[in-house]
Amino acid sequence: MDTINTFLEAMFAPYPATARLLEAKCELQAMMEDAYADAVASGKSHNEAVGSVITDFGNLEELAPVLGILPDIRSAGAQGSTDSAADAEAASGTGPTEYPTVTLPQAQALAEARRNTATMLGNGVALCVLAAVPLFLALGLSRPDNHAGITQLSEDQATAIGIPITLIMVAAAVALLIRRHRAFTGLTHLIEGQFTRDPLVSAWAARLRLEHEPARSRALAIAVGLWIVSPIPLLSAAFLFENSDLDNASLLGLVLSLIMVAAGLKIYLPAAWAAMTHETITDKGRPADAPPTWQNPKDMPFTEAIAGPYWTICVVIFLASSFVSSEWGITWMIWPIAAVLFAAIAAGEAGWRSWRSR
Repeated sequence: MDTINTFLEAMFAPYPATARLLEAKCELQAMMEDAYADAVASGKSHNEAVGSVITDFGNLEELAPVLGILPDIRSAGAQGSTDSAADAEAASGTGPTEYPTVTLPQAQALAEARRNTATMLGNGVALCVLAAVPLFLALGLSRPDNHAGITQLSEDQATAIGIPITLIMVAAAVALLIRRHRAFTGLTHLIEGQFTRDPLVSAWAARLRLEHEPARSRALAIAVGLWIVSPIPLLSAAFLFENSDLDNASLLGLVLSLIMVAAGLKIYLPAAWAAMTHETITDKGRPADAPPTWQNPKDMPFTEAIAGPYWTICVVIFLASSFVSSEWGITWMIWPIAAVLFAAIAAGEAGWRSWRSR
């Protein structure tokens, strides 16, 4: 019960000790103790019972209407947080701490934002993967020089049709991801790991992940299966078609492979929101017992700094080489090569920072 009482104290810590809030705190404590007793009586262990109580009663915003304190915590919470930050700044003589301790409402807000935008993430990433499909499909169905094709389109005509659709899909994907990013306003410090972990909040995140792990595991199994078989259409083209039809068949096989990869991402990413929240709360941020000089060993500023220019250059190289050579079936290999090089850069920086930390 000490864990529950500590958790309850942490829930009400940001708010002033008014008579109404103290009364609501006592009511909530009784409710949590009853829920704990019922969980133990049903055969749950102590840790399972505590985790269940934290999950069921951990969101004060949701419980506030039942307790009749919603206006109190919204007004008092906003004022209290402002006063606390000002008092801490005045006492220390410095600005706000670089790694503030994560609170349960912040973690719950992060989880809720990820849950609400999980489908948006899956759709955006899948669209990014599928963006090249219209171009490859048009080229695969086109009429090569001196050969009969599935359609009467020439390669130039197919390119003129496929590229605009590809650009529209890229724009749609970017719009979805930007819209999703707006849902995390005020939570950027959590995503970037600029916070101090809290054991109670980590316990809540672990319980959240445990509850949604079956759905994530099923989605992961389906997605991995799709990713494993995704090279089959591309490899089959090399064995089933003659040289005259190989280029078009390879493009059509690549289209099927990309569809499988995108389908796997569309299935898995929406189911991973709880696991992503748990990883953020427990793996990122400064440990509670870390010294003030602690730096996150997982931070990779160099890789993050070059990511934007790197992929922009890759797009320019891909488009320029494709338009000049018209070998779209070959120039797409730029992407796996670029991905391997970028992974090598990230791994090199991670290894260097790990060596420096030791």
